[in-house]
Amino acid sequence: MTPSIAECSGLWRRTLLIEADGTRDIGTNVVWLQGLSLFVDVRGPGEGFAGRLDQRLDVFEWNRMVDLQPPGLPDAGQMSWDGDTLVEVGVHADYTEHWKREPGTAEPCWGLLLASAVLVRVGNRFGWAWRSGDTADVSIGEIDGTGWRITTSADATRVGAVLQPELAAGRLRVDDDIAWEIKESEGSVTL
Repeated sequence: MTPSIAECSGLWRRTLLIEADGTRDIGTNVVWLQGLSLFVDVRGPGEGFAGRLDQRLDVFEWNRMVDLQPPGLPDAGQMSWDGDTLVEVGVHADYTEHWKREPGTAEPCWGLLLASAVLVRVGNRFGWAWRSGDTADVSIGEIDGTGWRITTSADATRVGAVLQPELAAGRLRVDDDIAWEIKESEGSVTL
């Protein structure tokens, strides 16, 4: 059975990767936070991307707006359910990935598409990906009463850092840094 993007909101952890040569990976920490359509995906040190997920029938395509790696083949996979496991089979590359949703609430669920950045919130989790010149990062974290703390990042030195996002006049400022222009928003955005 084919899922819809709406059924994919939440934090997903990859439990299995099967490469074209049959090699299996069950140990690499890969997480994907999916909002209404915007997403953030952390693959490990120096690897991560974020953007918009599109669906055409059973094919999902991750359109990367921030990517820490050079461009490659389009990132598209046929998606189906196997019980509560989301199975992704590559369209342009030969691979299979199994994904399990982490427990947690899916509300609030919103996202901001910024000039060269993406911010997604799903429940008490967030994804933050940005590029400014030669500097970039892709991170996922948790929100508690005191802040937005990064728990997983393509830059290990960012784990534990606390973000301080602020919205003002059509811009998002994070950590008193660049004021990112908001190009699009989805959902009811509240910080």
